[in-house]
Parts: sequence; C-alpha cells; structure tokens
Amino acid sequence: MATLKEDQDNLNVEQDVEQDVEQNLKQNLKQDVEQDMEAPKHIPPPNMAGWKPCTQELMIMLTLAIISLMVSLDATVIITSLSTIVQALNATATQGFWIGTSYLLTCAVTMPFIASLSDMLGRPPCLFASLVAFTTGTVLCATAHSIALLLVGRCIQGVGGGGIIILSLVIFSDIVPLRFRPRYVGIIQGAWALGTCVGPIVGGGLATPTLWRWVFYIMFPLAGIGLVCVPLFVRLKPSSSWTDMVTRVDWLGGILFICSATAVLIAVSWGGTQEPWGSWRTVVPLAVGAVGLVATSLWECFGASHPFLRHSLFNHRSAVAVYMGAFAQGLLLYGQLYYIPFFFESAKLSSPLRTGVCLLPVMLTLIPASVLVGSVITRTARYRWAIWAGWTLTTLATGPTILWDVDTSPAVWVVILVMLGLGHGLLLNALNTASQAVSVAGHEGAAVAMYAFLRSFGMAVGVGIGGSVFQNVMKRRLVALHLDPDIARNAEAYIAVLHDTHPSPHRSAILNAYVHGFRGVFAVFCALAALALLVGLFIRHHDINKDLLTEHKLADGVVGWRRRENRSRSRSRSRSHNRGESQGQSRSQSRSESRNRSHNRRESQGQSQTQSQNDAKN
Repeated sequence: MATLKEDQDNLNVEQDVEQDVEQNLKQNLKQDVEQDMEAPKHIPPPNMAGWKPCTQELMIMLTLAIISLMVSLDATVIITSLSTIVQALNATATQGFWIGTSYLLTCAVTMPFIASLSDMLGRPPCLFASLVAFTTGTVLCATAHSIALLLVGRCIQGVGGGGIIILSLVIFSDIVPLRFRPRYVGIIQGAWALGTCVGPIVGGGLATPTLWRWVFYIMFPLAGIGLVCVPLFVRLKPSSSWTDMVTRVDWLGGILFICSATAVLIAVSWGGTQEPWGSWRTVVPLAVGAVGLVATSLWECFGASHPFLRHSLFNHRSAVAVYMGAFAQGLLLYGQLYYIPFFFESAKLSSPLRTGVCLLPVMLTLIPASVLVGSVITRTARYRWAIWAGWTLTTLATGPTILWDVDTSPAVWVVILVMLGLGHGLLLNALNTASQAVSVAGHEGAAVAMYAFLRSFGMAVGVGIGGSVFQNVMKRRLVALHLDPDIARNAEAYIAVLHDTHPSPHRSAILNAYVHGFRGVFAVFCALAALALLVGLFIRHHDINKDLLTEHKLADGVVGWRRRENRSRSRSRSRSHNRGESQGQSRSQSRSESRNRSHNRRESQGQSQTQSQNDAKN
C-alpha cells in the first residue's frame, strides 16, 4: 500500500511539473506573439524608412548637376546671340536657323539609343563618351570661321548633349529610390533649369562682334570638371561581360530610329518657313520618316531580341498621358524661352542683354518651384496635384501673352512670367516622377529615358512649329499693310534694321506685323497648354514606394541604400537573436525552477511518509 501511494504521489508531482512547464511555455509564446504584433511585419525598405545618400552618391549627383548645367546653358545661350553670330560669319537667315535647330535635332534623336547603349555597355563609358563628343563639338564651334564648320560642331555638340541629359536622369534612377527621387532630382533639374534660364542672359551679354566666341568658350571649365569627375565618382558597372553586352545591342533598331526621327524633325523644322508644306522637300522626308518610325515600331515589337524601345512603357492610359505631357512641356518651355526673347528684341526693341534680364522672373520662380515640389512629393507620395496645378498655371499664364503688344507694361509681363515659371517648375519635377511611377517595376530607367527624349523632341518641334506659324501670320499681316512680305522670311535678321531705323509710321507698321506674328504663336501655345491640362486629368495615381531595382551598381558592387539596408537588417537580426537568447534563458530558468520545486516537494513528501510510518510503528 505504501509503495502504491508513493507511486501515486510521484505521478502527481510529475503532472505538476509538466503543468508548470506548459504554463511557462504558453506565457512565453504569448509574449512572443504580442511582441511580433507590435513590431513591423518586415524590415521597411529605405524609401519608407528615410533614405539618405552616401558620400559617393552625393558626389555623383553634384557631377551630374554640373554637366546638366553646361548642356542646358549651351542650348539657350544661342538664342540672344544668334543674330550676332550670323552677321559675324556672313551666314544667311536659313543657315542661322540651323545653328539652333541642328543642336536640338541631334540631341533629341540620339537620346533613346544612347540610353539603350548604356544598359548594355555601362553608364560611365557612355557618359564619358558623350562628354568627349560635347567638348569636341564645342572646340569646333569656338574656332569656326565658316558657317559649315559651326554647323558640324553644333551637331556633334547635340549628340554629346543628348547623351549627357539622358544619362544624368538614368544614372539618378540607378542610385536613388523612387520615393526620394523628387527631392534629390531637384539638384539636377534645378541645374538644368538654371542653365536654360541664364543662357539668354549670358548670350545677350556676349552678343558683340568681338565676344561672341565666348558663348562657346565658357563651356570649357564646366566640361573640364565633368571630364575629371565622371571617371572619379561615377563608377557604376553592369553585371554582364563586354562580349554579352555588345551582342545584345539593338544596332538595327537604333540606326533605323535615328534616321527616321531625323527625317521627321527636318521636315517639321523647315516646313512652312524655308519650304512650303506642300513642297517635295517637306513631304518626302516627312513621309519617309513616318514610314521609318512605323518600321522601327514593328521591329522593336516582333524582331528585336533586346529592343531599345520597350512597348511596356505605353501599356496604360496614365503612361500615355504622362508622355504626352512631357512632349507638350518640352515644346512649350523651349518655345516660350525662344519666342518671348524674340518678342522683346523685335516688338519692344530691347537690346540682347536687356532681353535676357527680362527672363529673370521665369528663372527666379522655376527653379525654387521645382525644388519645393520635389520635397512635397517625397513627403506626401502624391504627384498628380503638381501636374494639374502646373498645367493650370501654364495655361493661365500663356493666355494673356496673346494680348501683348509694343505698349505692354513691365508690371503685366512680369506677373505673367512669374506664373509661367511656377507652372513649368511644378511640371518639370512632377512629370519626371510620374513617368517612373507609372512604369513597370525595374523599367524606371527606360521610363525616364523616354520622358527625356519626348521632352527634347518637343523642344525641337516647338521651334519649328512656332516659326511656321509666326512667318505665315506675319506675312499675311504685311500683305494687308501693303509691306514687303519677305520681311517675314528674314524676321530675325531684320531686327538689326529696326534698331537702326528712326521712329516712323513705316517702322510702327512693321512692328505691328511682328506683334501679330507673335500672337499667332502664343495662341497655339495656349491651346496646347489647355489640351495638356485636359490630358493630365486622365493620369491615375501610382504608388512611388518602390524598391530600387537596377543592374548598375556602385563600384563596390552594392548600391548605397542597400548597404544601409543590410546594416539595418543585421542590427534587426542581432536584436532578434539577443531577444531569442534571453527568452530561451528565461524558459530554461523556468524549467529549472519548476524541477527544483518538484524535487523539494518530493523530498518533503518522502520525509512526511517516513515520519508517518515511524509513528505507525511506535
């Protein structure tokens, strides 16, 4: 009986021990679950946790900003110095027209293929080659003693400039998460906008027979900085070998696209100005270019193994609306920066320097607006409001320019130019962000390349369309006033005659014809801005909290934010490991204490039983 009772007591003790251990395990498990519920379910990506660039990334951004400033300055410095250069080289009005157009044309048509080459060959080699091409073209322009050599230099500059513009934005998308690109891309976009707005001022100051070559000389310090800093800091490398990269390049598609786009831009540039729209010199290149672009699209969709034009970029209406907005903004921004100074020099008889100063309201508002909207987009992760507000301001500012005349007061045009700068500043950053937000994950580089190409394509088209409208409207007005209609064909060269002519009814009538020509151009710009606003309403919101997916790493093989993410994950794992060890120690301690209590209980029970047996014997 005693043995049976002892076994029963031992069984009860073991059950008590098991219950204590089970209770402790349940309590620890409950604590683990509660901690997991309170903690985030995953390590947040850097674009959610607060990304900051490392030193190398900051130096890359600064380098890209400097060379972007150089390229944009070169594009617009020619606006207010063009008439002086034409006179110095004894060029015709047609040749003078191509000084600016040749740069924009070659800049635009080479962009997509250069971006595709950088995917295969690597960003730094293509960027450095673009810098070398730009510098070579600048040397030719600065030393040119004939219009032919100057045009060759401008074409080479355009190829290099196109590569610099497109690769600056693409490299930026390689190193900065999308959520934070609006904030930091303001560095590059601000530099680009600064050069675009300051160019006419600098060109106006250098527009003399002895100083016009300095229009190109001032590029050399910036080009020198770029040639040193690009190899030093921009060290990104793709994962493929050179053999694989060269064989993957879509050479046929790239050549076909460049030739076709060039033919279209040539036809659009001189159609209605140098050649009638019905002339074979306009119709043939336009038709050949259109057929070539269709053939390029078919080849990219069905023939190319590695297409440089990805049809996935246009897979929904938001993407189409964004790219249409990019084209419209390029057309309007450069068109307005070209024809507004033209208006001041001709209709208001301002000097080139004063004309450049008149653009200060645009410059002083466009750059801060672009930087500020980038910070707001990064903070709120919303960008559509900036697109809608930008197009609204641009439309409202473009409308009153239709009413400008020789007597328009400074107060009126200053307010209009301030609104114009704010509108374009909002659009410059918001459209760039939207183009990447609506793209397929991992295709942000191709998306920003398409955005930059269409913006530059619009810039090239804007001058040609504006020139066609201006000449035709001005010509009709000259005929109505019984004046020589050939003045419209040489409107820029005739500005020097107007400045040397004393006030008279004849000069006033010619100025009136100029004003009517500008009204036609500004009316087209206003209609296009309103159409772009309408198209922008179809853009849907897409999340910008995307992980950074790129094959082009920093030189050490790891993108900067991933280094920080890995450190964050390591710290998190370390904390989790320490917490697990402490929890394991607490569980072991609980089990040990339970066993000790059970052992003590058994000993006390054994002593009680022995005492009871002794008492029974006694």
